[in-house]
Amino acid sequence: MTGPGLRLLPRLTRRTCDPGDLLDAAHRLCAAAPVGLRVELDDDRRDPALRVEEAERSHRTGLGALAGQITRDGHDGSPAALDRALQVWLDQRPVTDAEAARRGIAVLVWADDTESALGWQVVVHRGDVVVGWVPHPFTHAGTVASVRTAAAARAADVVVRCSTEGPVLLLDADDPLLATAALSAPEQVLATAGALGLRLADARVIVTPGRPVAWAEPAVAARLAGETVEPSVTLPWSALGDLPWL
Repeated sequence: MTGPGLRLLPRLTRRTCDPGDLLDAAHRLCAAAPVGLRVELDDDRRDPALRVEEAERSHRTGLGALAGQITRDGHDGSPAALDRALQVWLDQRPVTDAEAARRGIAVLVWADDTESALGWQVVVHRGDVVVGWVPHPFTHAGTVASVRTAAAARAADVVVRCSTEGPVLLLDADDPLLATAALSAPEQVLATAGALGLRLADARVIVTPGRPVAWAEPAVAARLAGETVEPSVTLPWSALGDLPWL
C-alpha cells in the first residue's frame, strides 16, 4: 500500500519515560522514605540506580531498567505516575525476617520453573503487590520454623470469598494469590462447603497460583483440570499439608 492511503493508518506510538523526570521522581522517593527504610540514589553518571536497605536486606535497580519497565507498563510519564511506579518498586523490595514474622501469610506458589509442582511460601501483602519471603542465609533455623508456623496460622484469617458453581466450590480473594491462604486450614474450607450445601469429603483441589482455587469431587475435578488451558496441579485436600516449604 502506497500513497495517500498510508496517512489513513493510525500511527502507533509508545510514550517513553524521560530520564530527567525519572531522576526527579527518584529524588522525591528518597526524600519521603518511611522510617526504617534507607532509600538512596547512587548517582553514577553512567548508570544511576536506586538502592533500598531494610535491616538485613537490600536491593538495587538501575534507573535505565526502571525506565524500561515503566514504559512497558504504559505509564503516562507524569510526575504522579512516576511516583506511583517507584512506590511499586519500593513495595517489591525483599521481605525482612522481622516483617515476615510480623505479617507473613502462607500461600501456595509454583515450586519450579516448569510450573508442575507446588510449595508453601511466606508472603507479605504491601500496597498492590504480594512479595515472597526467602530466608536469609544467616536466618536461624528456629526463626524460619516459627515464621512459617505463624504464617500458616495467620493465613486462616485472610478474607477469602467462597462460592459455588454447581458441584464446584470456588475460593477467591482481592489478590488471587491470597486465595490459596485458605488451604492452610482445609478443614475450615470443608465446613464452609458443607454450609453452602456441598459435601466434599473426598474432594480434589485444583490450584493455579494467582487464580481462583476450585474444589470438587474426583470426577468433576478431573474434567475441570482437563478443560483448563493454564498449568495447574490437582491433589487431594488431605495432601495439602504435605507440600514443602520454599
